[in-house]
Amino acid sequence: PVHWLTIQDHFNDLVVSTYGRGFWILDDITPLQQLTEEILDAPAHLFEPRSAYRFRNKEGLVSQPEDPGAGQNPRFGASIHYLIGDAVRGGASMSILDESGDVVQDLGRVSDEPGFHRVYWDLRYESSSSPRMRTKVLEHSHVQVGEDGWRPAGDGGRVTPLAPPGHYTVRLTAGDEEVTVSLTVLKDPSSAGSEADIRAQFDVVMQLRDETNAVVDLINEAERIRAQLVDLKDLVRNHERADEIMASAGSLDMALVALEMGLTDLRLSGGSAGQDALRWPRQLLAKLTSLAGYIGSSDFPPTVQQLEVHERLKGLMMEKEARMESIREGELAALNRMLDGMGVPNIISGGGV
Repeated sequence: PVHWLTIQDHFNDLVVSTYGRGFWILDDITPLQQLTEEILDAPAHLFEPRSAYRFRNKEGLVSQPEDPGAGQNPRFGASIHYLIGDAVRGGASMSILDESGDVVQDLGRVSDEPGFHRVYWDLRYESSSSPRMRTKVLEHSHVQVGEDGWRPAGDGGRVTPLAPPGHYTVRLTAGDEEVTVSLTVLKDPSSAGSEADIRAQFDVVMQLRDETNAVVDLINEAERIRAQLVDLKDLVRNHERADEIMASAGSLDMALVALEMGLTDLRLSGGSAGQDALRWPRQLLAKLTSLAGYIGSSDFPPTVQQLEVHERLKGLMMEKEARMESIREGELAALNRMLDGMGVPNIISGGGV
């Protein structure tokens, strides 16, 4: 028999217990508490979410295998509930906005099936992008480019800033309907860092995310050009001035390789063993993402040393951007002038990823 049943207002959880033999927790029942006839008749509705804590992971005691008393923590982040009515047509999507109205994270398509739904926001901003390597690994010809025409870089992760405490907006678009609701993100109550500390940290991590994107853009541009140079070799194979074209293309390729080697080591195969990453020093992409990870690992502001490293890496990034500009105006422009005179299509430096 059920011993007791209670609703804890602070946590919005339903707890059911037996006579000492066990208990169950239905996590987050805010939709049931807020439900009205008007909501049921609405084409789409966002329920007011409970506040979300940006908890910091801590190592705790590990339960023994098959421990009947072991529980499972609720999913990290903000739980967001919404209702889709029968009349909604055209799909549904959701996004998170900051206090300025800028999109923090686009959660993309969500279920548009009639009924109640729950989605989670992991309290993260949009991640930095990752480079797409379109050429083979240097010194490792056995490593092939993927079927989609690219492979991942051998080193470097992504920067995904954790949202600071504050007020956010959840926006649901369902067919022709658009509804919004406020969401509060709270600091971890056990954290020793202040909200000012967290904001100082967040500002630097956001800069590192943007700088990582800038480095990724440089790598992607260099890789697109180098992939076209590979195709150019086959295109002009029987051209009467093939040697002249390939000499100019070779100069361009060497310049791009030298540039890329300072961004991400082109000898890294990215294999599962990861041993080649131990042979050579990390380059700018990996250094930026690693620094962001170190700075964002706690609720404290960046140290003086971390800020100094950041300034040094930012200076290197600006040097690489200047070098790419000189390649565009130098080696690339010279090759395209030559190709123009021979009726051969130009090498394009822009475009998508």
